Amino acid sequence: MAARKVPARRRRATLTARTADRHALYQLAVQTPATDAAFYARWFRRLAGRPLRLLREDFCGTAALAVEHVKRHRQNRAIGVDLHWPTLAWGRIHNVRPQLDAAQQRRLRLVHADVRAVRAPKVDAVVALNFSYAVFQTRADLLAYLRAAFASLRPGGVLFADAWGGPDVLLQKTDRHRRAGFVYEWEQRAFDPVTHRIECAIHFAFPDGSRLRDAFVYDWRLWTLPELRELFAEAGFADVQVLWESTDHRSGTGSGAFYRTDRGSQDEAWIALVTGRKPS
Repeated sequence: MAARKVPARRRRATLTARTADRHALYQLAVQTPATDAAFYARWFRRLAGRPLRLLREDFCGTAALAVEHVKRHRQNRAIGVDLHWPTLAWGRIHNVRPQLDAAQQRRLRLVHADVRAVRAPKVDAVVALNFSYAVFQTRADLLAYLRAAFASLRPGGVLFADAWGGPDVLLQKTDRHRRAGFVYEWEQRAFDPVTHRIECAIHFAFPDGSRLRDAFVYDWRLWTLPELRELFAEAGFADVQVLWESTDHRSGTGSGAFYRTDRGSQDEAWIALVTGRKPS
């Protein structure tokens, strides 16, 4: 009897700058949507005392977090808002359709709009993540956004906004992180101490030596935690808190675990969340 042929193992295609998709790389390099969806559901229950059912993801990009939220529970609904239509369209094609069945897709709505213009329907929580709100570089503009988010919440609803800082953030430098099939590069190009304007970029490098330079470029204001807390309060939020990320002492990096605090540690670089609750 002739020996049965065993199919050769398929090799994963080697990524290059010509073949790579920048949105797919961003999700692999930066995002952990399943972990994040569980995290915000857990913290919302702690802060609001009820399950998180209707989530709005502002500056949602490819809506990865909104998709994961819908998948978590049959009663969960989500809204994703972003001003960049091509990125929303990418998310619909590559995240929504492959991951959600027809019933789940009916519980997700993607909105092409300025986040300051969307105030309905009222939601349980609004999340503004990956520092995207920092595109608002004046106090008036950021306050307008926070007031819009406040108006969008149901009584007892919560706004989550992440923040970053520390001396390392102010340095002109490029950090490199190896991922499966590529290297993710985070460049801090320039920082102005007078305006707190910060310019950053993401690049990707590949095994063949090619690079996808300026895959994403950011022109932000580096908002401080005191400024954010004051603006949250001015927008009407009560119980404004800082959730501080603890340090993994083996690696010296963030642990992914957060705790409430009124005093941060003097880290070279830190990540935190500012939360505010709409009074009931």
